[in-house]
Amino acid sequence: MMQSLVKFIMRALGLLPLRVHYFLSRILAFLAGKVFRYRVKIVEQNLAAAFPDKDTKELKHIRNRFYLHLGDVLAETIWFGASRGPARLRRSHLVEISNVEVLNGLYENAPGVMVLMSHAGNWELIGGIGSYNYSDQPSCFTEQNFCVVYLRQNPMWDDIMRSNRTASLIDSEGFPGYLESREVVRYVFEHRDEKKIYNFITDQHPYFKSRDFLVVNFMHRDCDSMRGAASLAHKFGLAVCYMGMPCESRGHYRIEYTTITEDASSMDADDIMRKFYKLLEADIEAQPWNYLWTHNRWKRFPK
Repeated sequence: MMQSLVKFIMRALGLLPLRVHYFLSRILAFLAGKVFRYRVKIVEQNLAAAFPDKDTKELKHIRNRFYLHLGDVLAETIWFGASRGPARLRRSHLVEISNVEVLNGLYENAPGVMVLMSHAGNWELIGGIGSYNYSDQPSCFTEQNFCVVYLRQNPMWDDIMRSNRTASLIDSEGFPGYLESREVVRYVFEHRDEKKIYNFITDQHPYFKSRDFLVVNFMHRDCDSMRGAASLAHKFGLAVCYMGMPCESRGHYRIEYTTITEDASSMDADDIMRKFYKLLEADIEAQPWNYLWTHNRWKRFPK
């Protein structure tokens, strides 16, 4: 009952024009940052450590702008969930791929592509990737060859978020590429003879303590990093690229692909992840507010 009610409310709200959502997002930002002070201490601690050369006034400005961005992310996500196919999303120009030729080239010359992305821009819009190419060059993305990896939550929210994240697909119910993180290894192995594009959010803290993580220096602090996506790419000889998502203006993100390696079997998985973090750092330095500072990215496993 609750599950159906939440879905109904989200879809009903999502039908509102995007400009109305941006008006409401300011209210969300005020409530989150000023009233309920959602993870404000974590945000302030993360920003102070990440930007040691910035003074209190600059850090406060980044913090306030981050909460405005977080409000937009929530509003855009709800709007996205009412797309019910690609037409509405394409008309919006909410996201645009700026260099589709980079991904096309990697896809053409490799057994598949591992796309490493982060909690920058609006990661919840990645399910619409097939609609974001406005260039004259066709995109290699299809609903049958791209995959999005997610982390399992409780059954109710898993169902709600799957419905929301796949809303812009032509066949959202039959989409085969929505993969829970624990299923990925088996899926890649079973589909190793098919060209696939795997989209991994790889800036999370490792899900559980295991041998499959490394320590990297990220934004002036050591953190435990997942290497699962890079290890898979290395094992199967996939191409690997970084996906940045800078915000050009409110209501318009730009996806940019940067090649990390054309053949991951020739590159150590740890080096792939270190290069990923260097590219991510550069994007964060350029737009400090355009990153999810509320997650405790730098917590460490006990030694």
